[in-house]
Amino acid sequence: MKRGTLLPIAGLAFASIAATQDLAPGVLLLSQVKRHVKEELARLPNVSCLETVHREHQPAKGKMAPLDTIRLEVLTNGSKELYASPGDRRFSEDHPASFAGSGALGDGLFGLYLKDILVSGSVSNRYAGEEEIGGRKLARWDYRLPLMWSGQTINMPEGSGKVGLHGSYWADPQTLDVARLELDAEDIPPVVAVTEMATAIDYARTSLGNGLDVLLPESAEFRLVKDSGESFYNRIEFTHCRVFGAESSIGFEAPGAAEQPARFGVASVDDTLRPLPAGLQIAVKLGSRIAADAAVGALIDGVVAANVTAKGGVTIAAGSPVRGRIRRLEHYTDPFPHLIVGLEFTELELEGIRYRFYADLVEIGAIPGVEQTLRTPYQATEWRFPGTWGLRQSSETVWTYSLPGVATFFFHGDKLDLPAGFRTVWKTLPLAP
Repeated sequence: MKRGTLLPIAGLAFASIAATQDLAPGVLLLSQVKRHVKEELARLPNVSCLETVHREHQPAKGKMAPLDTIRLEVLTNGSKELYASPGDRRFSEDHPASFAGSGALGDGLFGLYLKDILVSGSVSNRYAGEEEIGGRKLARWDYRLPLMWSGQTINMPEGSGKVGLHGSYWADPQTLDVARLELDAEDIPPVVAVTEMATAIDYARTSLGNGLDVLLPESAEFRLVKDSGESFYNRIEFTHCRVFGAESSIGFEAPGAAEQPARFGVASVDDTLRPLPAGLQIAVKLGSRIAADAAVGALIDGVVAANVTAKGGVTIAAGSPVRGRIRRLEHYTDPFPHLIVGLEFTELELEGIRYRFYADLVEIGAIPGVEQTLRTPYQATEWRFPGTWGLRQSSETVWTYSLPGVATFFFHGDKLDLPAGFRTVWKTLPLAP
């Protein structure tokens, strides 16, 4: 009897193994990624981040040119987003475009798109293999979200309408974290007078303190082209992300709840990080060496290098701790081996009180390998005219965006080595009262 009962059990186990082996490439991995993303969104607390938007505009018959830079505070629980001016304690449901006089601004960059694409069951997916991006091997899927199931809407002065989405996303096979998500609008209704709307979001693991480590958007790009040929381009960066401590009167409605007017805009906030006075110049020394084996998201520490004085007295004492994380660590080989490094400082501690490190980079330490701009080698191109011949040499200078509290620079070579004591100088910025 016992021997007979073993046979079907073994047969079922064998069938299970065979079924797993017969799965199309990427199916099992996609199931794991989806489950991981769902769990990440479920444990996401109320988070506040500083959103910096560098906007460019191109007229119908003209060239793309910088328009302006907008900074907003965004508050989210992964399902809804509220906005305020930096440092303001009153958040509103108003679209971020209400903070600008003109131009285009996108929203929904936190958990909303991840839910629509990776959690909902209305998306068709196709595994596209592995690709190397920024020195990492990532698995890629192409997807399509049909118009009838999409929640994406384009709102323009000419009109508004619902659109479908298609694009790709990339995930780390080891950590299961989504690293990048690209979205392109399709089935755009003529009433909105738009021919193209595309969004790309890069995600990274972010430490919010107290051992809480979550997946959040780190940067994004948004492009919109109108029927007239006029186009808008936004480069969006998120910094200073932290758990948002709020009174019970500030809350996000549960999924499926009846639509209600926002109650957050008039409520006050219990923010644990105090603002620093504007206009202070603070020199920071790195507390420990950052080497080639460092990872994005790793915590870093530093100290104030010298006393900071204001109105004749010491405001911040030398040695006061400064904390942050590694924001970027990207490896490139073209036009020569180099890295893009981003060190993000978010808080400063003085006499046991934590202050928000909201400052622009003024100066960066001069050490071998570190450059704030990258100049490509000269390239020679041949030109000819009747009876003449010559070579034209050209080079290109590349730089990075400036973000509050973030020192972004290039490092020559393929292995990072920043010594303890690496120095940066900052100037604090004003926050809304």
